[in-house]
Amino acid sequence: MSDTQTRVTIPVPEPELTPEALVGRARALRDHLRTEQDATEQRGAYSPETHELFRGAGFYRTLLPQRFGGYEFDVPTFVKMVVEIARGCPGTGWCLCLAAGHGLQLGGLWGESAQLSALLPDGEFAAPLRALPMGTAVRAPGGWAINGKWDYCSGSPYSTHAMLAVRLDPEEANGARIGVALVPRADWALLDDWKDWAVGMRGSGSNSIEVTGAVIPDESMVFGSLVGFGDGLAAPGYELHGNPMYAGHPMGYLQLEITSILVGTAYAALDEYERIIRERKTMGPNPVPRYQNPDFQRHWGLASGKLVAAEAILLHMSEYYSQLCAESVQDGAGYDTEQLMTIHAGTHHAINLAWEAIEILFRTGGTSESGRQGSRMERYWRDFSTARTNAGLQYESFAQTYAKQHFGIEFGSLI
Repeated sequence: MSDTQTRVTIPVPEPELTPEALVGRARALRDHLRTEQDATEQRGAYSPETHELFRGAGFYRTLLPQRFGGYEFDVPTFVKMVVEIARGCPGTGWCLCLAAGHGLQLGGLWGESAQLSALLPDGEFAAPLRALPMGTAVRAPGGWAINGKWDYCSGSPYSTHAMLAVRLDPEEANGARIGVALVPRADWALLDDWKDWAVGMRGSGSNSIEVTGAVIPDESMVFGSLVGFGDGLAAPGYELHGNPMYAGHPMGYLQLEITSILVGTAYAALDEYERIIRERKTMGPNPVPRYQNPDFQRHWGLASGKLVAAEAILLHMSEYYSQLCAESVQDGAGYDTEQLMTIHAGTHHAINLAWEAIEILFRTGGTSESGRQGSRMERYWRDFSTARTNAGLQYESFAQTYAKQHFGIEFGSLI
């Protein structure tokens, strides 16, 4: 690479923007996102107008390297922003998070030339990350030919690229059997196969992506799996940017994304419950506003307390992840598997607490609210229920794997 190329930078749109201001912008959009919920579900993703609001607010740049036009804020800032967006609309929160959040992987796992190719000329970047290998990459003139169809590519409708796990011939890939291909938007097709059958999270943009024979250059391929707890991934981004978060291990981070979305979803339900108990009255000969009734006070208090605890776990684990990143580069020892697993073990129970809160709010919200098709409470319950089917949230099976690691018992690969 030439000296001229190594000095390339992309200006940051708002150099004075602070993490607090970014999170405040997300919070300020809550009412807008609520009014868009129905249309977001019908469309399968948030609107082009909302996308432009997100671009202008800097959300897509939150974790991108500052040298290449990003704000390079930390992971705790990102999860706080996502909580606020999901509190306005869970599907929108999912769609934004799982596109904007992978600027962290771009900045860490890919080298300088791939980052420049993806981010020039203006630093615009968003990409779904599908870490299960559903396609193949074979050697071709100029790099790698990619073929396959990847489902559940959340965040894809407004993405500029896709990060897609592929199976490799080890003889062609320095012994690697799995890689991750960074594929530009022009080289993949977005399939309309999500919103019409999903029970919940219909607005999450979790469409499939199909690639047919696209050739990417060598620098756009990363060797190794993103869903293992070992140290088998190189992180050139730390040397390039000098920020320990770009040496981060994906398995410590990816669980924080979904947890932030679901904590925000549960807060959305709490907000809706407050509206219900302020506006509706109790039954019986002496009706009073529900919020004045001891039963509804207790329901709100239990749910609110569970959510405070869930959010505290999320924020603590995001800070712990940042701590592990810093420690990994200080002593060069890499990542301890059990420490990474601790993030999963803890955030699984943050999600369980948030689900317990949703269950209280949905059950006691009343049939005319919670049980009415198209109501906000019904949507939040559907969205959360659908999210809990995600393979990464099966906390019972993960708990067994976690215990095996602690006690030195061998366990198989996750893929």
